[in-house]
Amino acid sequence: MAAIAPERPLTKQPTERKLEDLTKAQQEVHWALMELLGYEGGAATDGGGLDDKYERYAIAQEAAQNAGIYLPPLTEIAECNACNLVFNADHAHEVDGLTLCGEDHHEWALANDEGYGRPDTSLFD
Repeated sequence: MAAIAPERPLTKQPTERKLEDLTKAQQEVHWALMELLGYEGGAATDGGGLDDKYERYAIAQEAAQNAGIYLPPLTEIAECNACNLVFNADHAHEVDGLTLCGEDHHEWALANDEGYGRPDTSLFD
């Protein structure tokens, strides 16, 4: 039986990009599209953005194309509030209402969670 290969982009586009790497015009388009999705500066707004999930997916694809990154179909896009990384929202972490990438979430957890990254010894107590 043949193994199924994991999904990967057909092109060699990056899967993430720093907002600073975009031109001013691309940044303006990015912020307008993220506002439609209900985000401002990496944080969720009170309005919440578009409700229809397929409209959200289409806007996310447009934002990914604008940023020059690959985004798998039927996924949303995210922007890290700490480092302005634009990436696949499936890999985002929400902390105190802010969206963080994996690296910034790890740093936050190390600084704020006493049990993060340590072995669970509660079974032996």
